[in-house]
Amino acid sequence: MSRILSEHDIALLLKLAPECDTLVCGKSETAFRSILPPVANHYAKDADDFAARLNRLTEEEFISLIELIRTGKEGVGCLPTECAEVLIEQAMRRAGADAANELYALYELGNQCQ
Repeated sequence: MSRILSEHDIALLLKLAPECDTLVCGKSETAFRSILPPVANHYAKDADDFAARLNRLTEEEFISLIELIRTGKEGVGCLPTECAEVLIEQAMRRAGADAANELYALYELGNQCQ
């Protein structure tokens, strides 16, 4: 899952966390290599805030994020459980049961966090 964020990725990250003023993790001092874990772990105050942030995405943007997860470019293993639940619930509502089940299975693997 470790990658260099594209311009599209950075645009999604900044839409989800407009207060993000650097693409470097303050704790590890390394560049962000994903979108959702930094939002969930550094910017969202709680699961409700994470949900509100995901709601900022258009349907097209949300689906593109799911595609990044499906292709292994974006991981969900580093998400706190309550944020993963929010993501899966939104996937059910916005992308259907297959997408939600797939995200749940990927989260359960738990090996995307590196």
